[in-house]
Amino acid sequence: MKKILPFFAFAAALVALPLAAAEKNLRHVTTTGTVNVMVPADSAQLHISLSVLEPTLEKSNNRLDALIAALQTELKARGIAAREVTLKNRGVRKEWRDKRKFTSGSDEKELLGYLASALMIVSIDDITKLSPLITYIGLHEEYGSSWPVLRSSKIGAEKKTVLASALRIARDKAQIIAKEGNAKLGVLLEATEEEVRDGSQNNMAPINSYAASPGKNIADNNDNADTSIPPGDHFISINVRIRATFALE
Repeated sequence: MKKILPFFAFAAALVALPLAAAEKNLRHVTTTGTVNVMVPADSAQLHISLSVLEPTLEKSNNRLDALIAALQTELKARGIAAREVTLKNRGVRKEWRDKRKFTSGSDEKELLGYLASALMIVSIDDITKLSPLITYIGLHEEYGSSWPVLRSSKIGAEKKTVLASALRIARDKAQIIAKEGNAKLGVLLEATEEEVRDGSQNNMAPINSYAASPGKNIADNNDNADTSIPPGDHFISINVRIRATFALE
């Protein structure tokens, strides 16, 4: 499956001290630390679209009702409770075909029928149910789905760990530069979080969702040595880059 995308961003509270030393032309060094870690998803939300086209309004609504009932029955059989399912945006409209595209000189439109549609939002608290459900949806032309929104109960703790790791990596780089320049690394003057481009469709986001793929290289733009993919079919990538400036003594 493709990366998708949905997603979301977070702001980290980082220490930011004035660069008074730099303004006084004292020596300083600026480095970056980039960390990408993978966290297994343990829950998700899937948006399923339903649509039918019938020659009459009544038939269109009746068939949509049947589709909704059939999908609700299928979800129940898969262990997804009714309270985890929300039906939204139900509507119907006339579907036309413009004859001008097919008949030269004609300005008529042909009524193809009534298109009834609805959106079903499914919350999945057991991530192992997600892939089989996506497969089921894909095998039925009346249904469609967007990329699922993945969640993990470990995200909060992982964010803090990744931020700290990125800052340590930036300091380690600065330490090497200071040593090569016969200087001593001093205090942290400034640290800011930057956007990370990882080549994904939503490549600006600090958190992206993926499906496990043996060919996925998560080591790109990553200073962290641990680039292992966690077990499971779905995981969340946390991308953090810290730009830090240190005084040189």
